[in-house]
Amino acid sequence: MRLDVETTRAGPGRLLVLLFLLLWCFAMPAKALVLSASDGLSGGVQLSGGLEIQHDPSGRWHIADVARGVQQHGFAPLEGPAEEGFSRDAVWLRFSLARAPDAPARWLLRVRPPRIHEATLYAPDGRGGFVETPLGDARPFAAREIPDHNFVFPVDLPTEPAVYFLRLRNDGPPLRAELDLWQPVGFERDRTADYTIMGVLLGAALLAVCMNLIFGAWLRDGLYAHYALYVLCIAALSVNRQGFAAEWFLGDRPERVAQTLLVVNCFFNMVGTAFMARIFQFRRHWPPAAHFFNAVVVYNFVAFVLALTGHHAAIAPWVSAGSAASTLFGAVFVCYLLFVRRQFQYLLPASAFAVGTVLGLYGLLKLWLGDQVPGVTPDRIYWLGTMCHLILLNVAVADRTRRAERDYRAERERVLAVRLEAEQALEGTVVRRTAELQQTNAALHEEIAARARLEARLRESLEVERRAIVQQREFVSMVSHEFRTPLTVIDGAAQSLDISKLGAEPVVKQRTERIRRAVQRLTMLIENILLADRLQPENRMLHLEVLDMAALARGLCESFHFPGASRLSIDVREPLPKVRGDRALLEIALQNLMQNALKYSPPDRPVHVVLRQTGDIVQVDVIDRGPGVAMVDKARIFEKYFRAATASAVAGTGLGLYLSREIAMRHGGDVMLHETGTSGSTFRLALPAAPLEQVT
Repeated sequence: MRLDVETTRAGPGRLLVLLFLLLWCFAMPAKALVLSASDGLSGGVQLSGGLEIQHDPSGRWHIADVARGVQQHGFAPLEGPAEEGFSRDAVWLRFSLARAPDAPARWLLRVRPPRIHEATLYAPDGRGGFVETPLGDARPFAAREIPDHNFVFPVDLPTEPAVYFLRLRNDGPPLRAELDLWQPVGFERDRTADYTIMGVLLGAALLAVCMNLIFGAWLRDGLYAHYALYVLCIAALSVNRQGFAAEWFLGDRPERVAQTLLVVNCFFNMVGTAFMARIFQFRRHWPPAAHFFNAVVVYNFVAFVLALTGHHAAIAPWVSAGSAASTLFGAVFVCYLLFVRRQFQYLLPASAFAVGTVLGLYGLLKLWLGDQVPGVTPDRIYWLGTMCHLILLNVAVADRTRRAERDYRAERERVLAVRLEAEQALEGTVVRRTAELQQTNAALHEEIAARARLEARLRESLEVERRAIVQQREFVSMVSHEFRTPLTVIDGAAQSLDISKLGAEPVVKQRTERIRRAVQRLTMLIENILLADRLQPENRMLHLEVLDMAALARGLCESFHFPGASRLSIDVREPLPKVRGDRALLEIALQNLMQNALKYSPPDRPVHVVLRQTGDIVQVDVIDRGPGVAMVDKARIFEKYFRAATASAVAGTGLGLYLSREIAMRHGGDVMLHETGTSGSTFRLALPAAPLEQVT
């Protein structure tokens, strides 16, 4: 009643003040956290359970909007820390604080983890306004009033409940915020412990790097260098995740903090994924698993490049999703190796990765449930997990060296045993082989003597054979020369008879032509036999001169007395260059080709001799209309004395084609079967053209 009377007497102004106080009390959190003199000394006082949250999608609200405007009624209770993921919305936190009369007025509000782009505290100034304190990794480290790797706001608490607002926004990493209050003395002790732990972690990492580099150099195993790089990546990631990079390296480049964190994270994912696939030997056990991890490495490399180019905020969710997928796949596959394939040699590295994962999950539960979960703070759990992971993984890598050394010793002992056994067997073998060698030497001496006697007899036989061949050649040459004289007489008599009065009679003329053709065939046979002897290696002498092949061919056609010589036709396609050769030999070569074509062509079909120039080669094609050369005989028609089965009805010695080719090859050319078929064959004589200086 007294309040009503006083209010009535006070007038309208007092009513407005009372109404404002009622609205203010309605807008305040329902429960204020009252801090005592013993709080904040041995541990931070968590604000979990006393926070209210409201989202600002536009990011343009001001403190007046959320403290006294329409947005003051949009706050909702928040259980645990703020967890907003990769959202870029601004988040407003509201909480009420007070202190006991015996508690100090100066307190420190710590916001963790230090991966928040913007963090601004609005503390009441006691006159209805607010004092704004901006922090976050978007601001230089030197601008922080409390130089710490976390975001620390100095707060002067009143004895009456006061409402505080904290505005948070992230640009890249997921937004998560955990708030606790400290007295300056307790905070300094905890801060010293943080830096000590980080120093121990970095020292242990440096020691592990040096040791593994030494092991890698000693054992010539690249896995140790890979592990050293992995440890460096863990140390770099810890420095960035705990906010030490902003303090030590990027104090004047705050815009690079979030980008550096994602770049280091991508590089860690590349190195860690490749290291995991290597230490668990994915390629050996299941190649598709190795291919998947290679794809993850490429994926993170692309993200690494994009992060370097300034797109870190857009790709951060994708990097986290890729890390989660690869971690889940790796865990499932390692469980498959352990429990299905029974590969227990991977138990230590699996334990190292499992401890890090389990402690990470425990840290998340501690972060979400606060004091309901026993244990130290989530940051300390993260550091503990990192240290345990490194220690166990280092033991696993060292155990790999131990197993390699054990296998090496076992292999060395096995090799020594085999060596001793081999030496004993070798001694027995040496004794046995020595006796055998003596016997073999005796037999060998006897065989050498027998072979010497046989060689002497062989030399005698070869000498006898050589003399016989020489005598045979002399006999053939003598007989051939002796045949020429009567053949010349017979040919002369036939010519005389042909030009006499009796030569005009048909019967006489027919017989004289037959006599002359027989004489010419026998003369060519003798010439081929003599030429075969002349072309022997010891008789290879050519009488070279510059020749016109067209004139040579025409002269042969005019003097040719072989049956059907009138069927020969000469076709010179263009002016031909001269050739340099032995006239007699080239006449025999061309004459043999012409005679061969006339023999195998039907009596009523012509034989064409075509001369042309192709580059520096003079070609003479002799085209017949015979049955062609069988496929099985193509490779042998140029052999000496070879005659095909289909040529048994045609007279010949098998020397014509052989001699033609030998003559052509002696002149640097060749004779080849250019074309063949049922309608005829084409034999080509190819000779090199004479150089112009030799022609002139």
